[in-house]
Amino acid sequence: MGFRIDKYDSSKFQDGEWCQIMGGEFKIARMHNAHYRDVKRRLDKRYRKDHGDELSAEMEDRKEAQLVAEGLIRDWREVTALNEDGEEVPVPYSVEAVADLLQNRPDIIPFIAQKAVDLERFDRIEAEESAKKPRNSSVGGVSGRKPTSKKQESNTD
Repeated sequence: MGFRIDKYDSSKFQDGEWCQIMGGEFKIARMHNAHYRDVKRRLDKRYRKDHGDELSAEMEDRKEAQLVAEGLIRDWREVTALNEDGEEVPVPYSVEAVADLLQNRPDIIPFIAQKAVDLERFDRIEAEESAKKPRNSSVGGVSGRKPTSKKQESNTD
């Protein structure tokens, strides 16, 4: 198999792909996608204008949470919080809710970052199918095992 230029579904880079993290499901886009870079430029400009070049650790954390919220996490499921009565209820997705999550649960940030750079999540489904097909050797012949027919598999009595 040669080098496939279409190995990844590039629409998923920006739209995101679902994955499970710590009991919740998050639709996470690829790190450094075009939208992520646009958000980063906008936040950099705004924070520099409002706070100058030197940001406190708290400001950097807030800016990073906003960047991940707007640039990487596209949606979520199975994310909950306690309401006023102490009952666990679903939290609807919003950029503000994601920023709150990231500030209240910084332990999830490394997991989100890892998923955002894991290219395997963005594979095309066809990649799995092509792995099952016999491969051509570099000299043009078919390499690998001899294919078995269903008839051969069923005659194991």
